[in-house]
Amino acid sequence: MQLLVFVSSHCPHCPKAIAAVKETVLQYSDYNLSYRKIRAKTVEAKQISGKYGIRSYPTIIGINDSGETACKIVGVPSEKKLRKEIEKALGLKKSLFRKIFGGRT
Repeated sequence: MQLLVFVSSHCPHCPKAIAAVKETVLQYSDYNLSYRKIRAKTVEAKQISGKYGIRSYPTIIGINDSGETACKIVGVPSEKKLRKEIEKALGLKKSLFRKIFGGRT
């Protein structure tokens, strides 16, 4: 899975989001988790921001191997929230339903 981190050079919160993602990605290196910073106003950002509905910065989008959105976080996440979303997207965290009844829901 890859995390796309949409940032703006004028955003005072974006450096905190990048720092949180950098540190957290290292903890999941065994799961081939990586990240890529997408700077606002670049050609790349203009091409893909509409696809993912980017309306504010920072926004973190988790893209699975099939190219689908696995998670989306708007703003600067706490480390706990970021890890929770990553684990859920990677299938590492079981839902309450799965904990009780098992299976793949």
